[in-house]
Amino acid sequence: SVLVTGQDIIFFWVARMVMAGMEYEKQIPFKDVYFTGMVRDKLGRKMSKSLGNSPDLLDLIDRYGADAVRFGIMVSSPAGNDLMFDENSLEQGRNFNNKIWNALKLLKMWESRQSSDVNPENPAPALHDSLLITHDFAIDWFSNRLNKVRAEVDSLMKQFRLSEALKTIYSLIWDDFCSWYLEWIKPGFEQPIDAAVYNKTIGYFEELMQLLHPYMPFVTEEIYHLLKEQPDDLCVKQFTAPGPVNQQVLQNALLLKNSITGLRDVRNKQQIKPRDAIKLHIQTPDESAFKAMEPLLAKQVNASSVQYTHQAVENSMNCVIGKDKFFIETQQPLNTEKQKTDLLKELDYHKGFLAVVEKKLGNEKFVQNAKPEVIELEKKKKADAELKIKIIEESLAAL
Repeated sequence: SVLVTGQDIIFFWVARMVMAGMEYEKQIPFKDVYFTGMVRDKLGRKMSKSLGNSPDLLDLIDRYGADAVRFGIMVSSPAGNDLMFDENSLEQGRNFNNKIWNALKLLKMWESRQSSDVNPENPAPALHDSLLITHDFAIDWFSNRLNKVRAEVDSLMKQFRLSEALKTIYSLIWDDFCSWYLEWIKPGFEQPIDAAVYNKTIGYFEELMQLLHPYMPFVTEEIYHLLKEQPDDLCVKQFTAPGPVNQQVLQNALLLKNSITGLRDVRNKQQIKPRDAIKLHIQTPDESAFKAMEPLLAKQVNASSVQYTHQAVENSMNCVIGKDKFFIETQQPLNTEKQKTDLLKELDYHKGFLAVVEKKLGNEKFVQNAKPEVIELEKKKKADAELKIKIIEESLAAL
């Protein structure tokens, strides 16, 4: 495959390369030719010297860095369409660079704190077991997430959807690795990190840099060699084949992330200080899913205990996250009016969403023409919305 610009003269050079390959090597040198779209300014005009709307590339590299410029161009270049150039995308690339470097600095801070035992002076078996469960869950989840993204990127690359592949890798590194995974395995203040967990994380970081390398070759190569002594370079290293994906693990992790985000939002709205511990009660049809990640949930929302219930808990704040109810006990006085306002607002949203779905399913033309899987998806949306409305109404009645 060859990456070329969309100018007429390119056809001539492509033809020459094909003829030269047939003449001297007796084979076609490549089968695919990728033509990029035309670069335009914010107003949609073609960039040209006469209009004076073409930026100085070397100046952009000086200000943002070569990798950030590559990122900015690729992330805003959908296959088959013209590219609307905007310096904001270059700034996004620079911020991405900084994010990766900060992740490297964090890991280097942990490097000297490795230990084969979480706390050699005072093993505290219960705490040790809790941390092992937390680390096992985080590692298992990220391994599956990485395999899923590898398969997605491989598919996107074969379709020449280069921009979409970059966005997928960007989300994996920024959101999944930096925002969630590193947070889940992070040791306590001045506490050691398990050596096996640290080495596994270094391995994940290497694989992330390999995925990103075609787009940002300089920073990824540098970080790859700073992580540890390497026997090879990224530019010649073969890509790892995608492995199997356990969808249940990914689903459990999504449940955990949504629960953490929702509970942190409640704490923030109720002005519960981060250092103040809470007691958490969960009303859920699937207790086993939460029990598998209970220590991690407690750690992330600063809960001194996590219990399960089948009825409302008195003198507690309650919230609905997905299909589950959470009751929060705290020393802080309850603001039931604010809880009621928040629940009513959420109830209005889900009722509006349900009305839209019901209208779509009530449209005979849509039902006749849509694919069966699309109809099933809309029916699932309807069932989920109805369940959420029921749960919220029960919470309001309890208030």
